[in-house]
Amino acid sequence: MRCKCAIRGSIMGLLLGAGAWGVRAQDLHLSQLFSNPLYTNPAFAGTSECGRISAAYRNQWPNVGGGFSMATVSYDQYFRALHGSIGAYVNADFQGGDVYRDITAAFMYSFRARLGQRLYLSLAVQGAYMNKYVNWNSLTFADQYDPFTGLIPGRPTDEALPNTPMNKHYADVGAGLMLYGEYFYVGFSALHLNRPDMGFTATSRMDMKFSGQVGGMIYFRKSYGERHSERDFSLSPNIVYTQQGKFTEFNYGLYGNFYPIVVGVWFRQSFTNPDAVIFLFGGEFKGVRLAYSYDLTVSKLVKSGGSHEISLGFRLPCARKHTYRQEIMPVPCPKF
Repeated sequence: MRCKCAIRGSIMGLLLGAGAWGVRAQDLHLSQLFSNPLYTNPAFAGTSECGRISAAYRNQWPNVGGGFSMATVSYDQYFRALHGSIGAYVNADFQGGDVYRDITAAFMYSFRARLGQRLYLSLAVQGAYMNKYVNWNSLTFADQYDPFTGLIPGRPTDEALPNTPMNKHYADVGAGLMLYGEYFYVGFSALHLNRPDMGFTATSRMDMKFSGQVGGMIYFRKSYGERHSERDFSLSPNIVYTQQGKFTEFNYGLYGNFYPIVVGVWFRQSFTNPDAVIFLFGGEFKGVRLAYSYDLTVSKLVKSGGSHEISLGFRLPCARKHTYRQEIMPVPCPKF
């Protein structure tokens, strides 16, 4: 029983710490960074050839009491009349079962500038609404347990808790940029620029989040047409670096595209600690993309059960005129 109490207690400490002791929370990370690229960098909005709708679900550390889960849905598309693209996503993050909930709804605009024959610059701004919710009644504490029989239903706790659940609402601002050509891309994003106060009982500013992305495509065989396409046999190396406060994270990996199948392997780590090896398998059929990835934990949380992530994407109909396709040349990055 002590294990369960410790887990519940750690969640409680995190929640109270966010409001009383100034603990800085980090954004939940995704393993399929390019299945939902708007979450990484708003400048990714509209950088596919057609509009797209994407959804993903992540179950992280299922063997940890309550666990962590996240669901997200996004949409983005290029509009010639706007000289750029619009995008939006909604994320829902759950921790400790129904104890803690974090919902974000974001909207972005990305301006597209053509710098050369096949060189583009995307500049984006983002605004978001965020809501954090804590249900104190779902928590259990050590004084509610008997050392021999376990949890005693109905036993009150001596912990000083609010009588009702707590809600926190705030606005968030971010920006991003991306330079890309036919074979490469380089991006940078800065989120939480206004450092919103996320504390429940005292001021606790969210740390700004900075991310750099670099990668591209190495083509080995062309399938058809004058330009490279997703049907070509290709490899895609990528690196994504993220820093939020004292938290740092490196993601680097390689995708192999053997249309309609995509396979990938990534490694995630901080400066000092390894985290996980990520394996991905996905495919596409008539504009519908489906992928599954598994995080094999290599840190001290090796018994956590790893993480499972599944994504689903839909490519929307779009103009096929050659001049229009040149105007919205897609970023040469993975689809998952």
